[in-house]
Amino acid sequence: MTSNSGKGAKMRRSSIVACTLMFCASLSAWALAPRNPMAALNKNLRLESAIPVSFGDWHLDSGGMQSVVAPQQKGLLDALYSQTLTRTYVNAQGQRVMLSIAYGEMQSGDVELHRPEVCYFAQGFSLETVGKSSIKLAERESQFPIQRLIAQTNSRHEPISYWMRVGDYIVASGNDQRLARLMHGFKGWIPDGILFRVSSISGDNEAAYHLQERFVVDLLTTVDTNTRGFLIGPVSPEEVGSIR
Repeated sequence: MTSNSGKGAKMRRSSIVACTLMFCASLSAWALAPRNPMAALNKNLRLESAIPVSFGDWHLDSGGMQSVVAPQQKGLLDALYSQTLTRTYVNAQGQRVMLSIAYGEMQSGDVELHRPEVCYFAQGFSLETVGKSSIKLAERESQFPIQRLIAQTNSRHEPISYWMRVGDYIVASGNDQRLARLMHGFKGWIPDGILFRVSSISGDNEAAYHLQERFVVDLLTTVDTNTRGFLIGPVSPEEVGSIR
């Protein structure tokens, strides 16, 4: 009888310890869960007004001679992104650059930026990965990375440059996207995300990439500091102070 009582007491103690551990684990998970949405830091920024219709040698091509391939089909685009902007710009030499920006307020496993490779392939393009490059702004010491692609159909040859910002970081792959989310989560942030893409219809890849880089530099040096940070980061207050 005493033996059974001892066993019962021991089981109760084990149950209490297990419940305590479970409670502590749940409490820790709750305490560590990110609660601060980065989207709130730029809640008043609207792409339509923040991105100028003319800057440097560029102005909006109102004739719409070249259409911009949508980042995703309409339904999926609305689910992924809270803001999108697509425009075509032309310079004094008649050279055109197509711009597409898509912004998502919250980046998670189910709702995250989709790389251009996905949407172009879905719309019947064959794709060639050219590789990584980088762009340097005069006022910043460091460069930021970009990706280059070529999308092609029978009638269209389109060199593409793009980057993705997740929170404070420019990311180059799906693994980098997940890592950026994790790193922000440890700091209590729920990261936002932006996909910035430029492209040209051209058979001369090098000339097209040079034109796109010129366009990007002209745009980023024209917009205000807050918009520039929105496009290429950083966003969080602790990181902003080290750059701006």
